Amino acid sequence: MDLNLNNFIWLSLISAVVVFLLLWRYAYYSRLVIHDAQNSRSLHHGKTLTGAGVLMFVPWCLMGLVLAPLFIPFYVILGLTILGFWDDRHDVSFKLRLLVQVFAALLTLYGMGWITPLWLMLLLTFCLLWWVNLFNFMDGANGLAGLHGLVSISFYGWVFSDKFNQVTIFSYMTLACVLVLIVYLVYNMWLKKLFMGDSGSLPLAWIIAVLALYALQTNSLSYAQVALIHAVFITDATMTLMYRLSQGEHVVQAHATHLYQRLIKSGRSHEMISFGYALLTLCCCLLVGLSLESALSVQYAIALIVFLILLTVFMKSLRLGR
Repeated sequence: MDLNLNNFIWLSLISAVVVFLLLWRYAYYSRLVIHDAQNSRSLHHGKTLTGAGVLMFVPWCLMGLVLAPLFIPFYVILGLTILGFWDDRHDVSFKLRLLVQVFAALLTLYGMGWITPLWLMLLLTFCLLWWVNLFNFMDGANGLAGLHGLVSISFYGWVFSDKFNQVTIFSYMTLACVLVLIVYLVYNMWLKKLFMGDSGSLPLAWIIAVLALYALQTNSLSYAQVALIHAVFITDATMTLMYRLSQGEHVVQAHATHLYQRLIKSGRSHEMISFGYALLTLCCCLLVGLSLESALSVQYAIALIVFLILLTVFMKSLRLGR
């Protein structure tokens, strides 16, 4: 894992510039675009330009492979980007998506050395599958997933730079992804021209997962702290799923009952909700930063309190927007 890199800053900047130009072409001049028709989950009216994630993360992966051609997660993320792009165009079945994600999870864990004990590998596989799918569930409002990625990945980058006094492949992963997300958010939130689709949400979720696994593997963060960083997304997606199960709803079908969706349907703007969620995530990151040197029991107590607060807010808002 100690891959000393000297040119990761330049490659990060180059990948961001390449993505900017590709997205500009896609948004304004390309005829080979993907439109996402409105459905029961959509918070937008009419057709929206989607599928931009493939133009974000293929260059990002290729630049990463220039630096570390033996780093398996880059190949996994590239494969998930292609899967997401195919899904954006042709609607891949849930079973096929799940099968590919299981293989991707096992390959990622193997490539990062998480092969023993077996029970932990299986548990982490389940966590990876739930994370990538809940992240996809939360990618439904302008900037929501992008801002969460921007905040959380920036925080992981700060943790690694504070703990390790050396440049590794994770330096590129964090810096380049932050720059790519900033470029994307310009087109998504400011210009309101396009969305990344599954070809963006799948690889972005996996990048966050790889950074979290590395943080756990190097004892940079505890399991409680990793969960706390993503507490807002975890609570919204998990509690929405549990509520729908309790109501006997078909959980695989598209819907618009997440808290963020109901808040937008109640009259709040996409930008207000996305920045609100990002601000809460930033607060969670600050709590993690303040507790880095705290006892493990304190870290778990802080995470438990935050999750209980978020759970209370969710339960109090169950009827909102329904």
